[in-house]
Amino acid sequence: MLDSEKLAIAAHLHVAMRRKVGRVTDVEWMVRSEDYAREIIRIALAEPEQPELHSLAQRLQAALQIAPRLRPPPVAAEPPAPESPERYVGRLR
Repeated sequence: MLDSEKLAIAAHLHVAMRRKVGRVTDVEWMVRSEDYAREIIRIALAEPEQPELHSLAQRLQAALQIAPRLRPPPVAAEPPAPESPERYVGRLR
């Protein structure tokens, strides 16, 4: 598929997402970055009762040949830093 066709599908998805759910996207980046496109597709497919978004997201997914991830990438959570008893914590009185 030509880049212009991919860009057209991404532009349609951009307009639909802005109109239906108020989300603004970057059309060119959607075509260039697989991770960004995958996230935009995930967001569009997660919108309930929006068949237009679902259709456009699936078209973009097929055009960019992006395989859906079965599970989200792991996020490394940092444990909270223990508070030191010697540390002064000030507050307004």
